[in-house]
Amino acid sequence: MSKKVLVIGSINKDLVITTPRFAKEGETILGNNFSTSNGGKGANQACAIGKLGGNVSMLGAIGNDSFGKDLKEALSSNNVNIDNLIIKDNVSTGIAVITVTESGANHIIVAQGANALINKDDIKEELLNSYDIIVMQLEIPLEIAKYAAKISKKLGKTVVLNPSPAVKIDKEFLNCIDILIPNETEIDIIGGIDYAFECGVKNIILTLGANGCDFISNNNNKIERKHFDAYKVDVTDTTAAGDSFLGGVLRMMADNKTIEEAIIFATKVSNITVTRKGAIDSIPYYDEVINKKW
Repeated sequence: MSKKVLVIGSINKDLVITTPRFAKEGETILGNNFSTSNGGKGANQACAIGKLGGNVSMLGAIGNDSFGKDLKEALSSNNVNIDNLIIKDNVSTGIAVITVTESGANHIIVAQGANALINKDDIKEELLNSYDIIVMQLEIPLEIAKYAAKISKKLGKTVVLNPSPAVKIDKEFLNCIDILIPNETEIDIIGGIDYAFECGVKNIILTLGANGCDFISNNNNKIERKHFDAYKVDVTDTTAAGDSFLGGVLRMMADNKTIEEAIIFATKVSNITVTRKGAIDSIPYYDEVINKKW
């Protein structure tokens, strides 16, 4: 039976504008198209696991507004259990303003809204104990992510952290992490690969964008590193690439696949995602990944 995954994280409405290039400081340029989509790193990752057929629930906060209602429906319609959603009054649902260039690169600015109001009372030990794998990012308050990781570690759960947006993370927090999934910029801000292992992280999946990823493990103080290439695809939008990759990894781990097997599957997931526009909408379903000819 597939393991149960709990995603603790952000839920945002994405406001997306496409533009020929990024504006310089103080410059106004004309964009091409505007659209809204459902996102937030937590919601993206939960929907990725759900669309890929995983047993996943979302623990996060939304405002009592129209964006919140949209996101609640989006999660549910993508096979995510929403019993643990928290509605915060008198605050907006989280908003992400995303600029996407013609090359597919993006800049993202997030107003946390309800995501910033998740507190320790929302993180109940009995809830965490009913799941096998706990996944977090850092678009919720850092102290809440750390608190959830400590409880999950105590309960013997597999704890996964996507440290985005990246900040320096202390040893106590990192010591709770079984799998750390940063990109190259994020691992440097955290303190580096050696620092993460010194703090107690067991495994690192370092994502490298179009260059694939590296799986780095610490086996009895022996660092082992294995590279996985990405597929060559025509990139349309990289917005949910990392989140879909993480979702693919967790979907396979929930079926007791090795991390290496999970990475191979997840690479296919993210490489399909970047050929489509949007966040949650761009993430493929399980059958699409399995049937895709590379």
